[in-house]
Amino acid sequence: MENNLNKKNKSTKEKEFNKEKVNINSVHGADINSAAELYGLEADKIIDFSSNINPFIVDSMDKIVAAGVGSLQKYPDIKYRRLRKNIADYLGVDDSQVIPGNGATEIIYLLMRSLSGRLAIINPTFSEYRKGAEIAGLSVVDFVMDWKKDFKLDLDEIYRRKDEFDSIFICNPNNPDGSVREIKKLLEFAEKEGKLLIVDETFIEFADSEKEISLVNMVEKSKNLFIIRAVTKFFGIPGIRLGYGISSNRELLQKMYDEKEPWTINSFADSASDFIFKEEEYIRKSKEYFSKERVCMINEINKIDGIKAFNSDANFILVRFENRNVLDVKENLLKRAGLLIRDASNFIGLDSSFARVAIKNHEQNTVLVDALRSVLGE
Repeated sequence: MENNLNKKNKSTKEKEFNKEKVNINSVHGADINSAAELYGLEADKIIDFSSNINPFIVDSMDKIVAAGVGSLQKYPDIKYRRLRKNIADYLGVDDSQVIPGNGATEIIYLLMRSLSGRLAIINPTFSEYRKGAEIAGLSVVDFVMDWKKDFKLDLDEIYRRKDEFDSIFICNPNNPDGSVREIKKLLEFAEKEGKLLIVDETFIEFADSEKEISLVNMVEKSKNLFIIRAVTKFFGIPGIRLGYGISSNRELLQKMYDEKEPWTINSFADSASDFIFKEEEYIRKSKEYFSKERVCMINEINKIDGIKAFNSDANFILVRFENRNVLDVKENLLKRAGLLIRDASNFIGLDSSFARVAIKNHEQNTVLVDALRSVLGE
């Protein structure tokens, strides 16, 4: 009888563990397999609005695949000379100012392990900044942009609290609200106070004002600046895992290289850089599409009673439900229409009324808007 009781307890614990594993309220989006498992759906039948990826495929994909296959029997160049040059040429910087990584995530974690002191983070924003900082033993200081004030960046508060931090991290355009900020004054502040400004520009290529907003052209002049970017989002190839950092701070870059493991970027991603950054037509068409489609999508969502869509400069939109819990809406969209949205309640400064939706192709966006209208109209 005791053995049967132990087996029963073990079985119960396993069920609880499995239930936890498939919780769709995950820290990141794009967990369609867990959502499919939880609701008995087929993963490939779910339209994933939780992941902010360009839905269009680069024209040179066949060349990328062919070059990648041809490079698989070789080790990548451990110094990634070609990759760094391709990135540098794309950005108009010196290749010595580029550090490549296995996605932007590796750059974030390398950077955190190379910093010391106290890091300020502008919230609500991507959770990996805090996670990377805490793992590295950094003290984290929070600034929170108020959604009731349309997430306005409060520079006066940052200036007042300048003695509380040594480095400051901002995402621009910010995830999850999608808006760009004019942050040149923030860089001037960092230079004056001897602090490091870290800017995640992962979504900058989607913005109409990329050239005016990006601080890449300030890298050469300022050692107080570090920029993070990724190939993942704009070029629609998250599986390749390719990101990079840009800075003229040689001491900081050397610390990151000292922390970096060898060959974290595979030959496939290395060779892909010969093609993706030269996709001028793809870049132009993508920018034009998202410039028009996000305006259209925001307008259509805001016509629905009980929901507000915030303005965005990226490839996603933050929405707030006035009288519904995000988990309720998320579950209904998934079970009834096979649509997965991102619960945004775990972002600092947001609550259970917020969700984030990606901008996909026009037909899929129309399906989402119609489904939201149906669910919220009940």
